[in-house]
Amino acid sequence: MNRRPPYKPSSHPLRLQAELEWLTSSPDLLLPPPGLSRPPQLQTASPNLLDVAAYQPHWRLGEHFENLVFQYLRSEADVFDIKRNIQVKSEKKTLGEFDFLIQLAQQWLHLEVALKLYLLDGDGSSLAHYIGTRRDDCLAQKWHHMLNHQLKLTQRPEAKRQLAELGIEQPLSSALWIKGWLFYHPLRPTPRCQPEQINPAHLKGWWLTQSELELIKAPGSVYMLVRKPDWLLPASMLETDPIEFDRLREAISGQARAHLVLILRQTDGGWIERSRGFVVADDWSGSHGTKKAAYATFP
Repeated sequence: MNRRPPYKPSSHPLRLQAELEWLTSSPDLLLPPPGLSRPPQLQTASPNLLDVAAYQPHWRLGEHFENLVFQYLRSEADVFDIKRNIQVKSEKKTLGEFDFLIQLAQQWLHLEVALKLYLLDGDGSSLAHYIGTRRDDCLAQKWHHMLNHQLKLTQRPEAKRQLAELGIEQPLSSALWIKGWLFYHPLRPTPRCQPEQINPAHLKGWWLTQSELELIKAPGSVYMLVRKPDWLLPASMLETDPIEFDRLREAISGQARAHLVLILRQTDGGWIERSRGFVVADDWSGSHGTKKAAYATFP
């Protein structure tokens, strides 16, 4: 069995600034429906006042992203109060959770956030063709859940009572903020038409199966295997070592889970990312459907 050495997340002193720069300057993955965009106060560049000591990278990607958004919000001058991860319950049953409740100058805002990475396994005409690396969710499922469950939570009587107990005035305005990447197989046709929710300027990468790994082998190229806490950082801040192609193949051979790989080039300032992609098991594509995604269909 191949065993990778323990992974050490970057301890670079400027990692929070770098991640905030990515958060505020990179294109969103999905375009919110009319009326659900962030207000202008929350579309500013990365703030300068940062509490670096209170920020730690997290191995769970969703929590890591929420922590990053929290750091952004708490540094914004137009944000006066933040309540996060507020659960709404009926007796002992949890009905849902507010990601963020934010007090601005004239209103309270309910903000739902997500960081998602999906691989295209289909012709790309449906959100259901964009699949998670574990094949347990898809973009259609996530979009439907955010619009029809998370954002509508404020309409439930239990949520209204919870908000009143917190001193939050109704009605709330709502917003979506969805970041991430879509990954495309280099030997499959480019999608002719994508769903209108996908930002045309979204971040892109590639995906391959393990048996197709030779497609990224090139003279002079080196690679990095990067884990979740560091997915938003530039390669120059990472503490994992670049490896040659043969070492990359050895490290991931026979493993069932997906691996995020950076292809690098070296400059005077250090390593620069040329591209990124996922390497998945040979039986990943359409092999056993999407376990939890009722909206998933495959060609």
